Amino acid sequence: MNKYVWTYLLLLYMGCGVLRAQDAPANTATDTIGTMRYRIFYRVNSTRIDSSYMDNAARLDEIDRYLARSPRMDSIVIYSYASPEGPFQRNRYLADKRGEMAKRYILSRLPEGSTFHDSLIHLRPEAENWEGLYEEALLGYREADRNEVLQILTSSLPDEQKKQQLKRLNQGRSWRTLVKQCMPQLRYATWIAVWGQLPKLELELPPQADYLLTLTPCPASSLLPPPIKPSAYYIEDRHTVVAIKSNLLYDAITWLNFAIEVPFSQRFSLLYYHQFPWWRGGQNNNKYCMRFLGIGGEARWWFRPMPRPADPKHMKRDKLMGHFLGLYGQGGKWDFERKRHYCYQGEFWSAGLTYGYAMPIGRRLNLELSLSVGYASIPYRHYFPTEDYELLIRDRNKTGTWHYVGPTKAEVALVLPILVKTKKKGGVL
Repeated sequence: MNKYVWTYLLLLYMGCGVLRAQDAPANTATDTIGTMRYRIFYRVNSTRIDSSYMDNAARLDEIDRYLARSPRMDSIVIYSYASPEGPFQRNRYLADKRGEMAKRYILSRLPEGSTFHDSLIHLRPEAENWEGLYEEALLGYREADRNEVLQILTSSLPDEQKKQQLKRLNQGRSWRTLVKQCMPQLRYATWIAVWGQLPKLELELPPQADYLLTLTPCPASSLLPPPIKPSAYYIEDRHTVVAIKSNLLYDAITWLNFAIEVPFSQRFSLLYYHQFPWWRGGQNNNKYCMRFLGIGGEARWWFRPMPRPADPKHMKRDKLMGHFLGLYGQGGKWDFERKRHYCYQGEFWSAGLTYGYAMPIGRRLNLELSLSVGYASIPYRHYFPTEDYELLIRDRNKTGTWHYVGPTKAEVALVLPILVKTKKKGGVL
């Protein structure tokens, strides 16, 4: 009789474990009893956990609930990946950082009083997710060269040679299709939480007793703590709020200048610039002169914002990056003299269009290249100095206005973006 009782208890024990695994959050796969898997996706070339990307908001909510209700976690393993479209070294860095960001997020969401230690979280970064690319291509790639693409992906070639062959196939169209259709699903971190052993069932039976034991299956809810009150959680981020600039071409000839640009969105910004070289020298301080006081403004439209994630050499840039088109206007006064060969002064105003491109060159620096084309009106007055350069005499016979259409300014600007830390609401726990 006793052996049947213990067999029943064992089946009941397994049944409770299955019920608990089935009580997992929706859209979550269970590999074995007590093992949970979650995926968080990343934007291209980014390591930041973005709740607005793909279905991350729902996944983050599930993770938060699971961590809050799972006091008996044994360990967590985080597999992190990068898609293969970039250079290998960059992809390895992205995979490492994505795993670290996932670990940091998990630690920040553990409930108060949890004894779970960060040493129980194990990172397993994979630089390039080629196996995932094959699976995505097998399911979703439907172009005419499908067989050739799958053949390359399943070949024994080194990964870098696979990448080069795919880039050459069909004049690059095959690779671009893979990047667009398949690779967004390859940039993710998957963490696996493993429960510790279930408590053993203990039942003391009177010796040599004949009885009938009636058992009621335990509900899954009895294995979990009561629901917790929802609370909001936040994700920290950095955003560019202003950029300070200086044109290196002007600086090289002691033409002092600065500019301030304020982004109002990822696509629109306003720029103010100021130029103020103001010096003279030579005999009697009248032989050479370069004085220029100019102010101007520009409205810019950024065609395609180019976010830049953080890495050892670059901070994250979310604005003022990529190609832009601007509408500018400027004006001021000037006075230039070089011995007796060139002695003019006057005013100016100008307006036109600017095209440019901005890119990161260091952890806290950008480089901006631009060229402006427009119309300039330049009223001028000629003067000439005496032989000892003691007096400057105005020549009233040489006055007028120059009219000019063409390139009006060129810039190779060094840019210092100012970033501030912000908190973005990520959902409800």
